[in-house]
Amino acid sequence: MLALRRIASAFGMKEVAESSQLNPKTLYRTLSPVGNPELRSFQAILGAMGMRLAVTPLAREHPQ
Repeated sequence: MLALRRIASAFGMKEVAESSQLNPKTLYRTLSPVGNPELRSFQAILGAMGMRLAVTPLAREHPQ
């Protein structure tokens, strides 16, 4: 969360809050060390910065 907060700060917290349709206060709280965002909020924040979360399978050393 702290790394994401630093990235959001670089983009501009006000702009990220507006683009993600979150209240700026909520955005700061969400990206705090104790923040626990819902997946929807997390995706909105990433989307506002032109990013996305991707889940990919691990590469296997020995195919089965």
